[in-house]
Amino acid sequence: MMGAFPPSTFFVVRPGQVTAVALLNHATKYSITLDDKSPDAPLAVAVATEVQRLYVMDQLRSGIRVRWFDTVTGAEGASRTIADATLVPTASAHATLAFDSSRFELFALLQRGSTRAIEQLDARSLEVKRRVLGDLRCGDRLLAAGGRVVLACMNEGLVVLDGTRSDKLSTFPLAALAILPDGTLMGGSSDGRLVRLAKDATQLEPVDTLRTRGVTLVADGIAAKGTCCFAVAGIGRVERVSVTILAGSLTLLSFPPSEAPSAGILVQPPFAYYTTGRIARHIDIEQGFGEVMATFDEEIRPGAVADR
Repeated sequence: MMGAFPPSTFFVVRPGQVTAVALLNHATKYSITLDDKSPDAPLAVAVATEVQRLYVMDQLRSGIRVRWFDTVTGAEGASRTIADATLVPTASAHATLAFDSSRFELFALLQRGSTRAIEQLDARSLEVKRRVLGDLRCGDRLLAAGGRVVLACMNEGLVVLDGTRSDKLSTFPLAALAILPDGTLMGGSSDGRLVRLAKDATQLEPVDTLRTRGVTLVADGIAAKGTCCFAVAGIGRVERVSVTILAGSLTLLSFPPSEAPSAGILVQPPFAYYTTGRIARHIDIEQGFGEVMATFDEEIRPGAVADR
């Protein structure tokens, strides 16, 4: 691909590695080694675009290791082990680590014994600063933006922390959840039901845009599209991938069943990034054309996207 687009990087998760794939020429820039080489090893990655950092959280025998790397060069900047903690098992590679760019705050969802906790880490040194929530019996997803921290028990509901206020919100079972930079939240079920929680709001509002189209929402198939809007990935009755702008500035990416993302989507405008089996792909979210970025020898998962 030629240079009309920003030099973004798609980080894909492979057994034992996180690999950086360049948008412009689809070349492998570098790989980060993980201790656990098993295909389904729990892992979490997150990007801090403003300071060009990739955060990687993986499991060691002694506890959880958290590191950050320069997104351009892959050089390691810091490493810290959280003793006697384990990663929360989840199929997603971006579910338990979250960076709030508005406050330069890093949060991790981890497990200690039979309960789970959200802990804030120093974004530079990676030292544990404080426990945000503790003694949790469930927790599958962690999001943070605009000063809002969200814990999701995907089969039950949400705990939303807005400053000193904490709200518990019941939902239908969620298949996907995403947050905009200002803290606006959107979640969805596999049958296309959507809910939205506006910035500073305390009540969920239903969004019927997707369900009326008979689309099956892909697991982890909602992503923030810049600062204003959301993109959703669904399986529909289409012969090839298509893009539709729906009411409420919602972008629908419709996939035929044979080409559906295997582990959700990530968005760095003007592209959405995803994986299908061993293949890393991207699609233009305005025009609908897509390309294969790289093919690997093993199954891969989407981790994160950086704008460098």
